[in-house]
Amino acid sequence: MKDILRNPALLFVIAGIAIICLLILYNNIAKNKKLAKNCEKIFTATFLISISGATGAALMPFSKLYPPNLLNQGTTPPTIIGMIAIYSIFLLLLAPRFRYTLNKMLKTLVITFISNPFLGFLLIMIILSFSWSTVPDISFKAGLILLATALVAMYVAQEYTWQEIYPWWRWINCLIVIASIIKPNAMAAGNWTGILGHKNQFSFFMAQSAVLWFLNGFYYPKERRMSIFIGLLSVVAVQKGGSGASKILIVVLIGLFGYLSLVKKLPVQWAFVSVVVFLILSISISIVVIDNIEAIVVDGLNKDLTITGRTDFWPQIVDKINLQPVFGYGLNGFWRGDLGLQNPAHGIMVVKTGFVPPHSHNGFLDLATELGWLGLTMFAIAYFVNLAKGVAYLTQDNLPEAGLPLFILTYQLMTNLTETGLFGCTSNWFWFVALTVRLGYDTMGKR
Repeated sequence: MKDILRNPALLFVIAGIAIICLLILYNNIAKNKKLAKNCEKIFTATFLISISGATGAALMPFSKLYPPNLLNQGTTPPTIIGMIAIYSIFLLLLAPRFRYTLNKMLKTLVITFISNPFLGFLLIMIILSFSWSTVPDISFKAGLILLATALVAMYVAQEYTWQEIYPWWRWINCLIVIASIIKPNAMAAGNWTGILGHKNQFSFFMAQSAVLWFLNGFYYPKERRMSIFIGLLSVVAVQKGGSGASKILIVVLIGLFGYLSLVKKLPVQWAFVSVVVFLILSISISIVVIDNIEAIVVDGLNKDLTITGRTDFWPQIVDKINLQPVFGYGLNGFWRGDLGLQNPAHGIMVVKTGFVPPHSHNGFLDLATELGWLGLTMFAIAYFVNLAKGVAYLTQDNLPEAGLPLFILTYQLMTNLTETGLFGCTSNWFWFVALTVRLGYDTMGKR
């Protein structure tokens, strides 16, 4: 078979057929706006699956389309060429649609910077981080990748309402659930990692999917059976992942929507205070359950008490950040095991066990290592601005779509307390930028 594929004549024929198919597709996209929009959703879904979790989907071809591959020295030239070629084909095929949509991007940028300028400041820091980075060339490339991810997220938020995003998002998650059940990638302890590389990231994602589908079944009776079935598949995956925190997450996210149905009737100011109180209580209860009630955590949730190990090295990370407190070490500039003794994270470890963490196991600390306390502050303020706008939008539309911004913000807060993935080329970063832009359109439009 390999010998056949290496035959130049055969490769020429295959390439010719592929070009013809692409030209036919391009022609149809140019003539059919509905087809163009559907293709755009498919291509964007492909990108979003490739950046799911903290390290992307470990499944062909998505693993080859993971943009941070461009930062890895071990990435082969064919992989780089193939990735650039595929994304270029996506852009070329959508060129007819872009004639009508890209002219709104300037307006989108203006709305974003006006409605939430702190995200704008964060984007500027991302672009400039190479200038103070310990690895400027890598930080420059990482900045371009994050900026490109942000631009895709802005475009999606510009073109699609929450009513359009909700079903599209659910089906993307459904594909990841099915792929992970087919390819569970069980660890030695038996815990599944699915196609997301780590059991905790996998379990969190499955919890998100379960809640999205259960909510759909509750609010849309005609789709109830299918929604409950996919939701139960996700719950099974959560159980197989073996993460106790993900089970708490399901309760919190479902409880959030029950809470929002009550809060929705309050004045905006009181609704905002109520949502903040809910988040504080959810975090507090989660920490108590995970860290202190050993009988529940170990026996009931099958969860090892790893947060204790985290609290051993978190102070060490804070001390390192305080050496470069304002701007941090630049994108991808802190956890640099390849630098040996020059690694900024050198010496961080759990003394009792000798465990050397590969990241902070906290998304907020990881952000601070790369962009300093200033970058974390910009993100935190942008987060609270989004929270306020999410509450305002909650009172203007119907559930469940009206609650999606607060759902995303709650999910990101809860999952990044003990794991990473908040910042970087991840689905978390994608959705944070997307909801910022979408809320800018929604709230400014209403006023």
